[in-house]
Amino acid sequence: MEKNYHVVPKKYLYLAISGVVLVAIAIAVIQFVIPMTSQGGTSNQVAFLDFSYEEENSDLKSNLALHHINMTNPITLSSPSDIKQYCDFINDPQKQALVTHCTSTVLKDKMGTLGDIDMVGSPDVPGLVVVALELDPTMSDYANVKTVFGVVLNSTICQCWSPQNPGGYSTLSDMVDALRAFHVNGKQPNSTTHTVALGNKHFEIELTTNDGGYLWKLLVAK
Repeated sequence: MEKNYHVVPKKYLYLAISGVVLVAIAIAVIQFVIPMTSQGGTSNQVAFLDFSYEEENSDLKSNLALHHINMTNPITLSSPSDIKQYCDFINDPQKQALVTHCTSTVLKDKMGTLGDIDMVGSPDVPGLVVVALELDPTMSDYANVKTVFGVVLNSTICQCWSPQNPGGYSTLSDMVDALRAFHVNGKQPNSTTHTVALGNKHFEIELTTNDGGYLWKLLVAK
């Protein structure tokens, strides 16, 4: 039976955070850095990632297929009403107002719907990539969390985990395992790595307990 999947967009606080420490947070927001800029006084844009929506969605679709994970073709959202309803990820209203374009794709594995990947930013390039994966209470699809997150990080940032070893972890798998152990042994509904530098970008992983089981999120920004 296919899993039911629905994630309401979660807003994020964009504050500078130093260090990589696994900590539980009691509020349902992530502190994550995504610079926003106003250019030329006439057009506002999200800080650029170095790829387009089209090329990155295409690359992710191809790379995930190698791991038997299907990614749908992206749905493009650009009207103010659609952005407000489906692409409202940023806590700061002024920064959220700079988001004028969004793409959304759905991921499916052999068990059914696994989650989605959203990209938000200007009409030309995204400034934030959000991956959301819904797992049942037993985390039966846990291996796919590592697979999807690894594919996304390799594609959107670089294949450069080693020798950088962000956060002191020799592999992404080790970091994900550490966050999982910390979360299931803790008492808070949300746990996060906080902002992690990799290559010339940053990412963050969050794990949340919800009514359906667990929600894993990966965010990538400049």
